[in-house]
Amino acid sequence: MKGSMRAIACAAAVVLLGAGFVTTASAQDETQVVPFSDPSRPGKVELHILNGGTITVHGENRRDVSVAIRGATLGRGRNERPAPPGMRRLTQSPGFEISEARNEIQIEASTFGQNSGAIELRVPLRTNLELGTINGGTITVENVEGELEISNVNGSVVLNNVAGSVVANSQNGGVTATLSRVMADKAMAFTSMNGKVDVTLPSNLKATLKMRSDNGDIFTDFDVQLQQRPAAVSRGGGNNRGTKIEVNRALYGTVNGGGAEIELRSFNGSIYLRKGQ
Repeated sequence: MKGSMRAIACAAAVVLLGAGFVTTASAQDETQVVPFSDPSRPGKVELHILNGGTITVHGENRRDVSVAIRGATLGRGRNERPAPPGMRRLTQSPGFEISEARNEIQIEASTFGQNSGAIELRVPLRTNLELGTINGGTITVENVEGELEISNVNGSVVLNNVAGSVVANSQNGGVTATLSRVMADKAMAFTSMNGKVDVTLPSNLKATLKMRSDNGDIFTDFDVQLQQRPAAVSRGGGNNRGTKIEVNRALYGTVNGGGAEIELRSFNGSIYLRKGQ
Protein backbone atom coordinates (compact mmCIF):
# COMPACT_ATOMS: atom_id res chain seq x y z
CA MET A 1 0.00 0.00 0.00
CA LYS A 2 2.99 2.20 -0.68
CA GLY A 3 3.65 4.99 1.77
CA SER A 4 0.06 5.95 2.26
CA MET A 5 -0.34 3.88 5.43
CA ARG A 6 2.13 6.09 7.25
CA ALA A 7 -0.50 8.30 8.89
CA ILE A 8 -3.03 5.61 9.78
CA ALA A 9 -2.00 4.94 13.37
CA CYS A 10 -1.67 8.59 14.30
CA ALA A 11 -4.76 10.11 12.65
CA ALA A 12 -6.81 11.33 15.61
CA ALA A 13 -8.66 14.30 14.16
CA VAL A 14 -9.88 15.50 10.80
CA VAL A 15 -7.08 17.35 9.03
CA LEU A 16 -7.90 19.06 5.74
CA LEU A 17 -5.11 20.21 3.45
CA GLY A 18 -6.04 22.76 0.82
CA ALA A 19 -8.89 25.15 0.29
CA GLY A 20 -12.50 25.06 -0.76
CA PHE A 21 -13.57 22.01 1.27
CA VAL A 22 -17.18 21.89 2.48
CA THR A 23 -17.88 20.16 5.80
CA THR A 24 -21.05 18.71 7.32
CA ALA A 25 -20.92 16.60 10.45
CA SER A 26 -22.95 14.88 13.13
CA ALA A 27 -21.81 13.06 16.25
CA GLN A 28 -20.57 10.01 14.34
CA ASP A 29 -20.87 11.03 10.68
CA GLU A 30 -18.47 13.19 8.74
CA THR A 31 -18.72 14.42 5.14
CA GLN A 32 -16.17 16.41 3.19
CA VAL A 33 -16.56 17.75 -0.35
CA VAL A 34 -13.21 18.17 -2.07
CA PRO A 35 -12.62 19.92 -5.43
CA PHE A 36 -10.07 18.81 -8.02
CA SER A 37 -7.41 21.28 -9.12
CA ASP A 38 -8.47 20.80 -12.76
CA PRO A 39 -11.99 19.36 -12.99
CA SER A 40 -11.88 19.58 -16.80
CA ARG A 41 -9.80 16.37 -16.93
CA PRO A 42 -10.12 13.04 -15.07
CA GLY A 43 -8.67 13.09 -11.57
CA LYS A 44 -7.49 10.31 -9.32
CA VAL A 45 -8.71 9.26 -5.86
CA GLU A 46 -6.56 7.13 -3.54
CA LEU A 47 -7.99 5.59 -0.38
CA HIS A 48 -6.01 3.24 1.88
CA ILE A 49 -7.22 2.15 5.32
CA LEU A 50 -6.01 -0.41 7.83
CA ASN A 51 -9.22 -1.22 9.75
CA GLY A 52 -12.51 -0.17 8.27
CA GLY A 53 -16.02 -1.10 7.29
CA THR A 54 -17.38 -1.14 3.77
CA ILE A 55 -16.04 1.13 1.04
CA THR A 56 -18.53 2.24 -1.62
CA VAL A 57 -17.77 4.45 -4.62
CA HIS A 58 -20.51 5.93 -6.81
CA GLY A 59 -19.82 7.64 -10.12
CA GLU A 60 -22.00 10.71 -10.63
CA ASN A 61 -22.34 13.72 -12.91
CA ARG A 62 -20.26 16.01 -10.71
CA ARG A 63 -16.89 17.82 -10.73
CA ASP A 64 -15.77 17.26 -7.13
CA VAL A 65 -15.50 14.35 -4.68
CA SER A 66 -17.70 13.75 -1.66
CA VAL A 67 -16.12 11.74 1.17
CA ALA A 68 -18.47 10.46 3.87
CA ILE A 69 -17.67 8.30 6.89
CA ARG A 70 -20.84 7.07 8.58
CA GLY A 71 -21.40 5.34 11.89
CA ALA A 72 -17.74 5.00 12.84
CA THR A 73 -16.74 5.03 16.50
CA LEU A 74 -13.41 4.88 18.23
CA GLY A 75 -13.26 2.24 20.95
CA ARG A 76 -11.26 -0.60 22.49
CA GLY A 77 -13.82 -3.39 22.24
CA ARG A 78 -13.45 -6.04 24.92
CA ASN A 79 -10.68 -4.15 26.71
CA GLU A 80 -12.73 -0.99 27.03
CA ARG A 81 -12.71 0.35 30.59
CA PRO A 82 -16.09 0.67 32.32
CA ALA A 83 -17.29 4.19 33.00
CA PRO A 84 -16.75 5.39 36.58
CA PRO A 85 -19.87 5.59 38.77
CA GLY A 86 -22.06 8.53 37.85
CA MET A 87 -20.24 9.17 34.55
CA ARG A 88 -20.86 8.25 30.91
CA ARG A 89 -18.49 7.73 28.05
CA LEU A 90 -18.45 10.24 25.21
CA THR A 91 -17.83 8.36 21.97
CA GLN A 92 -15.08 9.65 19.73
CA SER A 93 -15.11 9.37 15.95
CA PRO A 94 -11.97 8.12 14.19
CA GLY A 95 -10.01 10.69 12.25
CA PHE A 96 -9.05 10.84 8.61
CA GLU A 97 -6.91 13.03 6.42
CA ILE A 98 -7.62 14.33 2.92
CA SER A 99 -5.16 16.08 0.63
CA GLU A 100 -5.45 17.26 -2.98
CA ALA A 101 -2.58 18.15 -5.30
CA ARG A 102 -2.07 17.94 -9.07
CA ASN A 103 -5.60 16.57 -9.56
CA GLU A 104 -5.04 13.69 -7.16
CA ILE A 105 -7.00 13.29 -3.92
CA GLN A 106 -5.49 11.11 -1.19
CA ILE A 107 -7.56 9.86 1.74
CA GLU A 108 -6.05 8.19 4.79
CA ALA A 109 -8.25 6.97 7.60
CA SER A 110 -7.94 5.24 10.94
CA THR A 111 -10.93 3.27 12.20
CA PHE A 112 -10.24 1.31 15.36
CA GLY A 113 -12.93 -0.35 17.45
CA GLN A 114 -15.98 -2.54 17.12
CA ASN A 115 -18.03 -0.15 14.98
CA SER A 116 -15.79 0.76 12.07
CA GLY A 117 -18.54 2.36 10.02
CA ALA A 118 -18.75 2.79 6.27
CA ILE A 119 -16.85 5.01 3.84
CA GLU A 120 -18.80 6.34 0.88
CA LEU A 121 -17.22 8.26 -2.00
CA ARG A 122 -19.11 10.09 -4.72
CA VAL A 123 -16.85 10.90 -7.64
CA PRO A 124 -17.11 12.19 -11.23
CA LEU A 125 -18.08 9.55 -13.79
CA ARG A 126 -14.53 9.61 -15.21
CA THR A 127 -12.17 9.09 -12.28
CA ASN A 128 -9.11 6.92 -11.69
CA LEU A 129 -9.26 4.96 -8.43
CA GLU A 130 -6.72 3.28 -6.16
CA LEU A 131 -8.50 1.65 -3.21
CA GLY A 132 -7.14 -0.68 -0.55
CA THR A 133 -8.11 -2.05 2.84
CA ILE A 134 -6.75 -4.81 5.08
CA ASN A 135 -9.36 -5.47 7.77
CA GLY A 136 -12.57 -4.19 6.27
CA GLY A 137 -15.74 -5.17 4.51
CA THR A 138 -16.66 -5.25 0.83
CA ILE A 139 -15.27 -2.68 -1.61
CA THR A 140 -17.97 -1.72 -4.12
CA VAL A 141 -17.49 0.55 -7.14
CA GLU A 142 -20.27 1.46 -9.57
CA ASN A 143 -20.68 3.69 -12.62
CA VAL A 144 -17.04 4.78 -12.80
CA GLU A 145 -14.82 4.90 -15.89
CA GLY A 146 -11.06 5.02 -15.50
CA GLU A 147 -8.03 3.07 -14.39
CA LEU A 148 -9.20 1.10 -11.35
CA GLU A 149 -6.79 -0.59 -8.94
CA ILE A 150 -8.66 -2.33 -6.10
CA SER A 151 -7.17 -4.47 -3.31
CA ASN A 152 -8.99 -6.07 -0.37
CA VAL A 153 -7.26 -8.46 2.03
CA ASN A 154 -10.19 -9.64 4.17
CA GLY A 155 -13.23 -8.83 2.08
CA SER A 156 -14.73 -9.01 -1.38
CA VAL A 157 -14.46 -6.70 -4.39
CA VAL A 158 -17.63 -5.85 -6.36
CA LEU A 159 -17.51 -3.69 -9.51
CA ASN A 160 -20.83 -2.79 -11.16
CA ASN A 161 -21.09 -1.10 -14.57
CA VAL A 162 -17.51 0.14 -14.64
CA ALA A 163 -15.39 0.90 -17.70
CA GLY A 164 -11.73 1.32 -18.55
CA SER A 165 -9.10 -0.96 -17.08
CA VAL A 166 -9.19 -2.99 -13.87
CA VAL A 167 -6.69 -4.67 -11.57
CA ALA A 168 -8.72 -6.23 -8.74
CA ASN A 169 -7.51 -8.58 -6.03
CA SER A 170 -8.95 -10.15 -2.89
CA GLN A 171 -7.12 -12.49 -0.53
CA ASN A 172 -10.10 -13.72 1.50
CA GLY A 173 -13.13 -12.90 -0.60
CA GLY A 174 -14.50 -13.05 -4.10
CA VAL A 175 -14.02 -10.70 -7.05
CA THR A 176 -17.13 -9.85 -9.08
CA ALA A 177 -16.95 -7.35 -11.94
CA THR A 178 -19.20 -6.16 -14.77
CA LEU A 179 -17.50 -3.94 -17.37
CA SER A 180 -19.40 -2.04 -20.06
CA ARG A 181 -16.25 -0.99 -21.95
CA VAL A 182 -12.56 -1.84 -21.76
CA MET A 183 -9.38 -0.06 -22.82
CA ALA A 184 -8.04 -1.88 -25.87
CA ASP A 185 -4.37 -1.50 -24.95
CA LYS A 186 -4.50 -2.05 -21.18
CA ALA A 187 -3.77 -5.39 -19.48
CA MET A 188 -6.20 -6.36 -16.71
CA ALA A 189 -6.23 -8.87 -13.86
CA PHE A 190 -8.94 -10.28 -11.60
CA THR A 191 -7.53 -12.52 -8.86
CA SER A 192 -8.59 -14.12 -5.59
CA MET A 193 -6.85 -16.39 -3.13
CA ASN A 194 -9.94 -17.73 -1.35
CA GLY A 195 -12.98 -16.89 -3.42
CA LYS A 196 -14.59 -17.06 -6.82
CA VAL A 197 -13.73 -14.75 -9.71
CA ASP A 198 -16.86 -13.76 -11.68
CA VAL A 199 -16.25 -11.31 -14.53
CA THR A 200 -18.62 -10.04 -17.24
CA LEU A 201 -16.98 -8.37 -20.26
CA PRO A 202 -18.39 -6.83 -23.48
CA SER A 203 -19.32 -9.35 -26.17
CA ASN A 204 -17.06 -7.61 -28.73
CA LEU A 205 -14.04 -8.01 -26.46
CA LYS A 206 -10.67 -8.54 -28.17
CA ALA A 207 -8.34 -10.11 -25.63
CA THR A 208 -5.69 -12.69 -24.91
CA LEU A 209 -6.71 -14.70 -21.86
CA LYS A 210 -4.79 -16.43 -19.10
CA MET A 211 -7.04 -18.36 -16.72
CA ARG A 212 -6.22 -20.66 -13.85
CA SER A 213 -8.00 -22.14 -10.83
CA ASP A 214 -6.13 -24.51 -8.53
CA ASN A 215 -9.17 -25.78 -6.62
CA GLY A 216 -12.11 -24.90 -8.81
CA ASP A 217 -13.48 -24.94 -12.36
CA ILE A 218 -13.40 -22.46 -15.24
CA PHE A 219 -16.66 -21.58 -17.05
CA THR A 220 -17.31 -19.21 -19.97
CA ASP A 221 -19.84 -18.50 -22.72
CA PHE A 222 -17.25 -16.70 -24.89
CA ASP A 223 -15.92 -18.50 -27.96
CA VAL A 224 -12.39 -18.89 -26.61
CA GLN A 225 -9.77 -20.20 -29.02
CA LEU A 226 -7.55 -22.19 -26.67
CA GLN A 227 -3.80 -22.23 -27.28
CA GLN A 228 -1.31 -24.88 -26.24
CA ARG A 229 1.70 -23.46 -24.46
CA PRO A 230 4.86 -25.61 -24.47
CA ALA A 231 6.29 -26.84 -21.17
CA ALA A 232 9.14 -24.75 -19.78
CA VAL A 233 12.42 -26.68 -19.78
CA SER A 234 15.50 -25.53 -17.88
CA ARG A 235 18.85 -27.22 -17.46
CA GLY A 236 21.23 -26.57 -14.60
CA GLY A 237 24.71 -25.19 -15.10
CA GLY A 238 28.03 -25.96 -13.43
CA ASN A 239 27.80 -29.02 -11.17
CA ASN A 240 24.02 -29.11 -11.44
CA ARG A 241 23.43 -31.02 -14.65
CA GLY A 242 19.82 -31.94 -14.01
CA THR A 243 16.79 -30.98 -16.06
CA LYS A 244 13.62 -29.33 -14.80
CA ILE A 245 10.36 -29.45 -16.77
CA GLU A 246 7.51 -27.22 -15.64
CA VAL A 247 4.02 -27.64 -17.10
CA ASN A 248 1.87 -24.56 -16.54
CA ARG A 249 -1.70 -25.48 -15.56
CA ALA A 250 -3.10 -22.18 -16.81
CA LEU A 251 -5.42 -22.05 -19.82
CA TYR A 252 -4.40 -19.65 -22.57
CA GLY A 253 -6.64 -18.47 -25.37
CA THR A 254 -7.89 -15.58 -27.48
CA VAL A 255 -11.27 -13.94 -27.96
CA ASN A 256 -12.19 -12.23 -31.24
CA GLY A 257 -8.64 -12.54 -32.55
CA GLY A 258 -6.81 -11.53 -29.39
CA GLY A 259 -5.76 -8.28 -27.80
CA ALA A 260 -4.55 -6.99 -24.45
CA GLU A 261 -3.89 -9.69 -21.86
CA ILE A 262 -6.55 -10.40 -19.26
CA GLU A 263 -5.72 -12.69 -16.34
CA LEU A 264 -8.34 -14.48 -14.24
CA ARG A 265 -6.88 -16.39 -11.30
CA SER A 266 -8.25 -18.14 -8.23
CA PHE A 267 -6.54 -20.54 -5.86
CA ASN A 268 -9.61 -21.73 -3.96
CA GLY A 269 -12.61 -20.87 -6.09
CA SER A 270 -14.11 -21.22 -9.55
CA ILE A 271 -13.76 -18.73 -12.42
CA TYR A 272 -16.72 -17.41 -14.44
CA LEU A 273 -16.05 -15.38 -17.59
CA ARG A 274 -19.39 -14.11 -18.89
CA LYS A 275 -20.36 -12.40 -22.13
CA GLY A 276 -22.08 -9.08 -21.60
CA GLN A 277 -23.88 -6.81 -24.05
